[in-house]
Amino acid sequence: MRYRLGVQIGITLAVNLALLSALGLLLFLQQSRTGLESFLYTPARERVRELGRQVEEEFLEAPPEERTASLARIQEGSGLTLSVYQDTGELIAGPDLGMPPEVTREVTRGADRPRGKRRGPPIFVVKESARDRFWIGYHFPLVLEPGSPPVRHTLAVVSPSLLTVPFFLDWRPWAAGLSLAALVTALCWIPLLRRLTRSIHAVQTASADIAQGKFDVSIPVTGSDELADLAGSVRRMAEQLSRLVHGQQRFLADVAHELCAPLSRIQLSTGILEQTSSPAALQRLERDVAHMSALVGDLLSFTKGAVRQPDLVPLDLPALVERVILQENDNGADVGMDIDPGTTVIADEEYLTRALANLVRNAIRYAGADGPIRIAATGNQITVRDCGPGLPEADHDMIFSPFYRPDAERTPETGGAGLGLAIVKSCVEACGGKVYCRNRKPTGLEVVIEMVSPPNQSPRKTLSPESTT
Repeated sequence: MRYRLGVQIGITLAVNLALLSALGLLLFLQQSRTGLESFLYTPARERVRELGRQVEEEFLEAPPEERTASLARIQEGSGLTLSVYQDTGELIAGPDLGMPPEVTREVTRGADRPRGKRRGPPIFVVKESARDRFWIGYHFPLVLEPGSPPVRHTLAVVSPSLLTVPFFLDWRPWAAGLSLAALVTALCWIPLLRRLTRSIHAVQTASADIAQGKFDVSIPVTGSDELADLAGSVRRMAEQLSRLVHGQQRFLADVAHELCAPLSRIQLSTGILEQTSSPAALQRLERDVAHMSALVGDLLSFTKGAVRQPDLVPLDLPALVERVILQENDNGADVGMDIDPGTTVIADEEYLTRALANLVRNAIRYAGADGPIRIAATGNQITVRDCGPGLPEADHDMIFSPFYRPDAERTPETGGAGLGLAIVKSCVEACGGKVYCRNRKPTGLEVVIEMVSPPNQSPRKTLSPESTT
């Protein structure tokens, strides 16, 4: 199941953060076992205790004069300076480091108490601000002479830093943890980012092809997220642009073709008139001029809907339909309407009148002799129904294209120029509606106009297009 892009990013981020948190917790547990306050120093404390045990062993075996040399061997290569003090502050072994007062307090803390009651943290850390160095002290019992009781001593470890000296902080686990975190982050985000970049590149390439006039584009983006929606929109845009461009080319070719025939006949008739004043030639010339005039009028009607802004107002639909029927039904066909009185529709009067007039004219021309023609209005639909033979399913969308004729053998004289239904579509869409057709049972064709607002409201209750969207 594919999720929306925002959900994918959110899930990826949550998984990424969960894995990083788990890695941080594991590293914390490995580096610290006593609490957050000792997070950085727990491994160092263990090393300091180990130094204390080494010093204790060395001091048991070495004579007093060799104890300083033993400390030097222990601290060799560590970058540290070691000294041992009694709990009274007296230096036992190692160089005299100039112990500051705050360190002296830690070393001598509880020295005036009995040995069994001396309390204090086994390890202390003091920052000597005067000389910018750190003192790490470790209290441990030390037997100075065989047979004598142990006495509390302090191993003083002096270092210029706690972060740059590997004895206190080993950066290798942190570097390994950061590297692993970076690897986990990359594994979480790379698949999503790779899909994003590939999809965006595919859409960008398709857009560049469309800009160059190549409308047959292929965008290999699937799914149900925003990228898939964008790819689908670009594909639909390319298809629509292809239809528009090719339709425009065909439109110009058809216009040229339609005008060539009457122009040729006019030229022929003009030549005949130059030689003789034949009434038949004059009648033919008048018909050709009328044909051209009607064709140009149809072209103007077809393009006018895309040029003039419609004036959308409430219209009395029964009165408008009645005027259309009286205007178009000049041969006595059975044309009527089934519309309730007071029904209104929001549309441009000129556009809606032209659209219904063309539909009624077509119905009378092709189905007037087959039965009644009815104009009805229900809901937000206006329908024009006839009882003719109908149309093949493949022609239902094409008949609204300019110059399209379902019958290839139909001529302008028998079937018009093929602009009537294209004008209907242009006018209806200018009013914010849409038009389509479907066959009726058992026979007949029904053309449906869907308006923006229902055509069954009274003028006082009619809604504007903005309030119905």
